[in-house]
Amino acid sequence: MQTTHRLSALYAAATLALSSCASSPAAVELSQGTRRPLQFSQRAVAPAFAPVTPAQHAFTPADLDSYLSQGLEHHPLILAARADWQASHERAAQVTAWPEPKLRYSEFLESVETRTGPQERRFALSQAIPFPGRLSAAGRVQESSALAMKERVGVARLEIAQRIESAYYGYAFLAREIETVEGLLELMRGLEPVIQGRVRTGAGQEDLLRMQVEIGRLEDDLASHQHRRRALSARLAEAAHLPPTSGLLPLAVLEVPETLPVDSARLLTRALDESPALGELAARLQAAGQAEELASYNKKPGFSVSLDYIQTGDARSPSTLGSGEDPLAVGLSISLPVWTSSYAAAEREARQRARAARERLDAGRRVLEADLAEEIFRVDDAARRIVLFRDSLLPRARESFKLTLSSYRTARAGVLDLIDAERALFELELSMWRACRDYYQGRARLKALVGGNSR
Repeated sequence: MQTTHRLSALYAAATLALSSCASSPAAVELSQGTRRPLQFSQRAVAPAFAPVTPAQHAFTPADLDSYLSQGLEHHPLILAARADWQASHERAAQVTAWPEPKLRYSEFLESVETRTGPQERRFALSQAIPFPGRLSAAGRVQESSALAMKERVGVARLEIAQRIESAYYGYAFLAREIETVEGLLELMRGLEPVIQGRVRTGAGQEDLLRMQVEIGRLEDDLASHQHRRRALSARLAEAAHLPPTSGLLPLAVLEVPETLPVDSARLLTRALDESPALGELAARLQAAGQAEELASYNKKPGFSVSLDYIQTGDARSPSTLGSGEDPLAVGLSISLPVWTSSYAAAEREARQRARAARERLDAGRRVLEADLAEEIFRVDDAARRIVLFRDSLLPRARESFKLTLSSYRTARAGVLDLIDAERALFELELSMWRACRDYYQGRARLKALVGGNSR
C-alpha cells in the first residue's frame, strides 16, 4: 500500500500549506482537522481506509484463492460437465454388452400329430452373436467420446477460474477507483473553507463556484461507484457460486503485480499440448475415426444360435417307440448383408463426420494461436503501462503537485492550478491501477488458454 501512504502524505502537505497561507477562521478550522464526513450509510472504500470486517459478510476470507476454491468445487457448470463425463463413461459397458437372449413360447392351437405323439407347445431360446470385433470397436468409440467429455470438465474448470479472476480483479479495481475519488473529494472539501475565507476577505466567488461544482461532480462519481459495487459484487458471487445470502462482498485489494516477461513460443507449445479445448476436439476426432471403422461392420454378417424344446403328448399306441418324448432342436442363423447401398452410405457418413472433426480440430488450433497472440499482447502492453506509470509518469506528477503547492503558498499559482495538478496525479494513479487490473485479467485469460499456469 505504498501508493496510499504517498497520497496520505500529499494530503497532509496540502493541509499544512493551506493552514500556513490562510488567516481566516475557516483556515484555522481546517488546520484543526474539522472536515465534513461522507454521507453514506455504508462507505465502500479500499482496505487502506476502512477494511470490511468479517461481521459484514459471511464468506471470509475475501482472497482470490478462497473464491477459486469455492467456485471450482461448487459451480453448477463444472458439476454438470462432470456428471456428463461420468454418464458417458458408464455407457461404455452398455455398448460392449451382447444383445439380450430371447425366450419364445408357442402354444399350438391344433396339436401336430406325430408318430411319437401330439406336439402341444414349443419353447425356444435364442442368442444373437455380433461379428467378432464389432463390440470392441463400439467400445473404443464410446471410450473416446467419454475422454472428450472428461476434457470438457477441464474446459469448464478453466472457464470458471477465468471468470472468477476477471470478476475479482474488476472488483478490486473498483476499490481503487473509490479510494481515488474519495481522496480527491477529501482534498476538494478541505480547500472549500479556505476559498470561502478568501471570499469573505473580498476575493471573487469564481474559485468558490468552480470548487463547489467540482465537489458535486466527485460526489456523483462516488455515488456511481457505490451503485456499481453491488453489480460487480453480484458478478463475483455468481462466478464463485456463493449462496444468495452472501450479501455485498468485501472489497478486494488490488496490488501492483510483479510483471514477468511472457515466453510466447513456450506458451504456444504448452497450449497445443495441454489445452483441454484442443484435447476435447482431438478426442472427438479419434471417436469419429473409430466410428468409421465401426461402420464397416455393417456389411459383415451377424449370427444367432437357438435351442428349441417341443412338448409332446403320449402316442395313441402306448407301445410306440419313443412315445411322449420331447424333442430338442439346435439352430444357427446368419444375417445376410445384401443391402450394400445402405452400408456404403453409412461408411461415407462416418468418413464425412471424421473429416468435419478433423477440420474443427485444425480450426481450433488456429483460433487458439490467434487468441494466445492477442492475450500475450494485452499482457505485455499492460506490463509496459505499469512500468511507465510507476517509474516515470507518477513520480513526475507527484513532483509537479509539490511544485504547484509551493507556488500556491507564494501566490504564484491559483487554487485551480492546485486542483488541476492534484487531479492529474489522481488520474495517473487510476490509470496505473487500470493497467494492473488489465495485467491480472490478461494473465487469467492466458491460463484459460494454455490449460493452467501461464508462466
